[in-house]
Order: sequence, then C-alpha cells, then structure tokens
Amino acid sequence: MKLAFKVLKGDIESYFVVIEQFAPLDDLTEYEGFEFFAEKSYELEVEFDVRLEEVIPKDIISLTKSGKISTKEMSKSQYYDLQQEYVCSCVLRIARDLFALLPLNQVIIHALDERLNSATGHRESVPLLSVKIHRSAIQGLNFDALDCSDTISNFDHQMKFKKTAGFEPVNRIS
Repeated sequence: MKLAFKVLKGDIESYFVVIEQFAPLDDLTEYEGFEFFAEKSYELEVEFDVRLEEVIPKDIISLTKSGKISTKEMSKSQYYDLQQEYVCSCVLRIARDLFALLPLNQVIIHALDERLNSATGHRESVPLLSVKIHRSAIQGLNFDALDCSDTISNFDHQMKFKKTAGFEPVNRIS
C-alpha cells in the first residue's frame, strides 16, 4: 500500500521499485537488455538492445512432402521485414506494459542494436528506432487488427528502414 501510494503521488524512485518487483518485461530479457530513466513523474524513457542477429533467423526451415526437413536461406526483404516487425512489436509491448503498471502520460523508447562504425572499426550501440508514445494514442488502438510496423507511424518517431537494406541508425527522440 505504501508503494502504491508513492507511485500515485509521482515518486520516481518508487517507479523503479515497481518495475523491479513486478518485472513486466522479464520474458523479453533473454534477448534484450533494458535501461530505464525518468526525470519527470509523467514520463519514462527506456533503452533496450534488440540484438537482431541473435533473434531473427536467416534461414527458413520447412517440411517437404516426403517428410524431410528442408532449409533454405530467407530472402533479404523477408529477413528485414521480420526485423522491422520484431522491433516495432517490442516497442508497442514495452509501452503497453509500462502504461498498465505506472501512471505515466508518455513513454520514450529507444531500440538499440550494435553496428560497425567504419570510421573506428569498432561495433557501437546505435538507435534504430526512437519513438515517443502518449498514453491516449496507444489506448485508442485495436491491437487485434493492427500491423506493428505501420502503427509506429501514429507516434512521434525516428526510423529509417528500407525493405532491401533494413534499419539504418537514427537520432533519438527527446
């Protein structure tokens, strides 16, 4: 009861306690690392690592008519489409879970992945999608019929995606 009272009063430290205790995104942590930031009681910022190379397969496995397993390489456009759907669905899931748990008005989410910086020769974590989602905007969505990557266009966002090249790094939404 004390924790709930603090949350309702907008105590930011209690938000982090609630996130830790209820662990709403724990089933995603096998693949993604999460960091949470807050300076205002009505807004939470989240960074998460999408680790696309670990999550999205490059091959299609199917069963032939004779009952044998067949493996073939996925087309680039199909592979990149899966990446986009995965990242966008994670963003929507994170926003919905946080709005269900905390009295926030908006959530800013940055989806990060490691990319090679050709100037330094080192891999760096860069944002592929940065989006600001307001509670009122997400509450009006019909999640049974939407396409996650199309839905992102409803929000203030930064995303550069090409069907034949995938995600390109973007600037963060502030």
